[in-house]
Amino acid sequence: MRSSFCVIFVLSLLVGIAHPGLGQQAWRPFRPGLIYSFTTARSSNLVGTYLLRLDSAYAAAGGDSVWAFNRLLRPLGGDVAMFFPTLASRKSRNNLFGARLRWTPSADEFMLENVAEGNFQAAFSLRLRPRAAVGSTWAASTAPALTATLTSRTWQPVTAAVGSLSDSVAVITLSSGQVLRLSRRYGLLAGPRWLATSGPAPQWEVAELPATLANSPVYPATLFNLQPGDRLGYAAMFGSLGGLPCTGEFTLRVVQSRRLVGDSLLYTYRQQTRTVYYGSFMCAGGPPTVGPVRTGRLTFSLRTGQSPQFRALPMLSGEYWEYGSGPRRGILVLGLGLAGSLPASCQGGGATLNYQEIYPFGVGNGTQYSSVTDGNPYQSFAPQTGLGDIQTDETYLTYSVRLTAGVPVTCGSPADFVNLLPTRAAQAAAIASLAPNPAADQAILTLTAPARPGTRLVLRDALGRTVWSAPVPAGQTEAGVPLVGQPAGLYLLQVERPEAAPVTLRLTKE
Repeated sequence: MRSSFCVIFVLSLLVGIAHPGLGQQAWRPFRPGLIYSFTTARSSNLVGTYLLRLDSAYAAAGGDSVWAFNRLLRPLGGDVAMFFPTLASRKSRNNLFGARLRWTPSADEFMLENVAEGNFQAAFSLRLRPRAAVGSTWAASTAPALTATLTSRTWQPVTAAVGSLSDSVAVITLSSGQVLRLSRRYGLLAGPRWLATSGPAPQWEVAELPATLANSPVYPATLFNLQPGDRLGYAAMFGSLGGLPCTGEFTLRVVQSRRLVGDSLLYTYRQQTRTVYYGSFMCAGGPPTVGPVRTGRLTFSLRTGQSPQFRALPMLSGEYWEYGSGPRRGILVLGLGLAGSLPASCQGGGATLNYQEIYPFGVGNGTQYSSVTDGNPYQSFAPQTGLGDIQTDETYLTYSVRLTAGVPVTCGSPADFVNLLPTRAAQAAAIASLAPNPAADQAILTLTAPARPGTRLVLRDALGRTVWSAPVPAGQTEAGVPLVGQPAGLYLLQVERPEAAPVTLRLTKE
């Protein structure tokens, strides 16, 4: 008997060390700092997975601990933020399971609370007692009058969505017929949306275990899991009034560097765009043009998930960010959550994280919002592939080459991106050539186009020291590069051009 007590004491001590405060955390439906994922078959074609969290806390006068859910934009029809929220929506303090979570130590109970919102929703509180005796019944709500019964509390699988993981699960059945499942360690596993107490409101079930930002689908390093050398090809088609595209843009981006600086993830890249002009109804057509090589950077906070280049991140389902001034004042970027799965492609595979721009309009009780059409600015990311923004408005990721264990893996066709972002050697070859090379006393530089005023040649040795320089007369296509008196070895000849960046050619002295 004494031996068994020692074993139990040691196990309890180990649990306390591994999970400090576990007794206070046990059975809490939601915990601060975690992102929760819920799904329901009835809306899987619209939202897929709904993401929410607690984001503020305070102590009530009576000693209760209160946590508030993140606020959101909620469709008037009572559904959730949809894949294309064309219906009118309103700002709401009530999230999928309420506005607040309250813990009352004296009664050993939790309460999920809705707040009243005009004619849209009445105030409502739902009392949960997962630690009560099995079979016991209590008053769960006064308006409407509901009772709750702890139907069971057994060790069972948490949910099919997370595999074979098991925990102690309490099942609470309301007198309305609605059922809630609550895990001791992982919180609310299932319940009706908006705390509906009657009617056909669908049951929402946990899709993934609660996770910190770093383990969630909105984490920047998950969405942008890129490495130096990765190549990303984007295609954009812009329709004319007749519906057919007049122009198309094909942009190739190559990741140059990836760095972790403090809590920030930093990428640098080079990219170049080819524009094609289609001849069709109301389209003039014309030869394609290639733009200059440009550089850029992407920056993310791994602590908050925010990025100055992607202002929507890391908003959850229904969360919004307001921007704009003047006529565009009040425009919102809205988080749509994780949409249903896409087939495996360069755009993703699996669920996609989505955001859309929507607009204000005045109707009845206060300002409401709508996307107006399905052509509003829109952005998608693919957490499963980590390729970053796979869609921004009418621009789609259609081609990628990624280094996996040092081996390039290609997706899509490179045909639209050929000759974009040429190597330095290829750029130099397109401008000029040297012959003979190697050379003994002199090499001849041949330009592919007549020199413009201000063109100049600079010869440097392997240490970067200038050993010779001279201008190239305007209109000339050839120039001699003297090597007499120079020691044998490698030299770099730089062609400086007033209208463009210089190019460098390698020259060997025999």
